[in-house]
Amino acid sequence: MRRFTWKCLTLLALFILAGCAAKNVDQSINTSQLTETGLVYASLSTSDEYLYGPIATFRLKQGGIIKSREEDNPLLGTLKPSELQDDYGRLVVLELPAGGNSLKHWLVTHGVTQYQPVEDVPEIGFTVEPGKAVYLGNLHIHVRMGKNFVGQPVIGDLVPEIRDRSQRDREMFQARYPNVAEADIIAKQPFVGVWSQSNPLLAQ
Repeated sequence: MRRFTWKCLTLLALFILAGCAAKNVDQSINTSQLTETGLVYASLSTSDEYLYGPIATFRLKQGGIIKSREEDNPLLGTLKPSELQDDYGRLVVLELPAGGNSLKHWLVTHGVTQYQPVEDVPEIGFTVEPGKAVYLGNLHIHVRMGKNFVGQPVIGDLVPEIRDRSQRDREMFQARYPNVAEADIIAKQPFVGVWSQSNPLLAQ
């Protein structure tokens, strides 16, 4: 795991980073009207929380980046409440071009410290189908918190895993997107397991 710390992070940079994350598609969308695009949905989460994070970020080959939490006040760095009961995170729903796509990378931020894998992780491919909603899974980071030499909370260890939380996530998705027909939801996940170069299921 590689760790970066920025000691000088301006407010301008914070606003730029906050604006880079992809936004959830409008809840009135109707998949039957989508001919060249489709939807993907997933829950993004971490196992622990302390004040301003940690926040898990995932990068798509097409579609930008998605984050497990949204800021409530960018100036103060406070977060909107978690949408999940067992973890800390939220549901993300994106409209993307039909065709091949993939999850490319993950990282975790806590305060102004950023953690990411030392080695490139294998891409996890999936296909966006026109007029359909594809479930990517629960993109989860197991976080073990610790303290540094002055007693401040820091991340001690991280394990990225893509889990099956399809029942919970599908219920949340259908409640928020009532115009998506049940027949248009593809619940089969592209991958379930630890997202690591050492996982033989992801051997390239």
